Amino acid sequence: MNTIEEYVDKMFKQVVKTEETEQLRIDILANMEDRYLALIEEGASENEAIGTVIVEFGNIEEVLDEMGLNYEKTPDEMDIEDVLVVELADAHEYIEARSKAGMGIGLGVLACSVGLGGLVSTFSFLAMGNDGPLFIGMIWLLIFSCLGVAQFIFQGLRLSNYKQYDKPFILVPEARETIEVLSKNYKKSHGLSIVFGVVLCIFSLFPVIFGAFMYSEAAMFLGAGVMFVLASVGVLLFIYTGMKWTSYQNLLRKGKTVEEVMAARDRSRRKTKIENLLENIYWPSIVVLYMIISFSTNAWAWSWILFPIGGILESTIEAMFGIEDD
Repeated sequence: MNTIEEYVDKMFKQVVKTEETEQLRIDILANMEDRYLALIEEGASENEAIGTVIVEFGNIEEVLDEMGLNYEKTPDEMDIEDVLVVELADAHEYIEARSKAGMGIGLGVLACSVGLGGLVSTFSFLAMGNDGPLFIGMIWLLIFSCLGVAQFIFQGLRLSNYKQYDKPFILVPEARETIEVLSKNYKKSHGLSIVFGVVLCIFSLFPVIFGAFMYSEAAMFLGAGVMFVLASVGVLLFIYTGMKWTSYQNLLRKGKTVEEVMAARDRSRRKTKIENLLENIYWPSIVVLYMIISFSTNAWAWSWILFPIGGILESTIEAMFGIEDD
């Protein structure tokens, strides 16, 4: 409960204190505490309840504007405004978009493989002394390759709309609970899809092996064409189920409470400062030191050791400042 009170106090920190603003602060705090207690009674944990309350009542600035009160945002509030808040409907939309993108990319791979398989299959006619169908195979490859590339471009544009999900965002407790259940339920389907995809990739070799046993070059080319198609179906399964599975995992991994998001942003800012220091000062200094030692002592045979030592020290510096990846 102290977290909620601290949050409200911070929101009113830049507001001119009058009887009106003080009463507004008390009313908002009371409403947030009532909502917090209601969530606790419904079975939510303390962190979940606090996160939900802050998300629901987060836009206090609008209330202050409506009442004509002076208000200046603090740096922390300006940061939190930029954070994506993901509710259950948003999570479903994200999962569906990535699933469709996975299917589209898989179909693109399949289209390219069908084109390549068709071209390879026409080599069987070439083995029999007829090179006429080879031109048809090249046209076939061009058409299906264009279809595949078009899918890659279209699905890339689809995924570009969800780049915000690559950074830490606020995931409301209701959405997290549902995603955890959906992820658990999909785990078995994900595993079966991987197994079936592996089986298809293995069985795709059989047509080629059959052609080899037949001692027929034409049969081997036909088998190779079929191999590309069967293997690409397996790859389609890998891509589709992988995209859907990782969408669940990304939501659960990157979705955080308000406090966790702010802590992650602090770590990110600290990491950026240290990385800039290493890039602009540390490594140029290593290079200068290497050149000075090498030219002054003519020790080119061993002076290169400064670079692996510098790499080890860089890792040590990163560990000391706690800027490892989240």
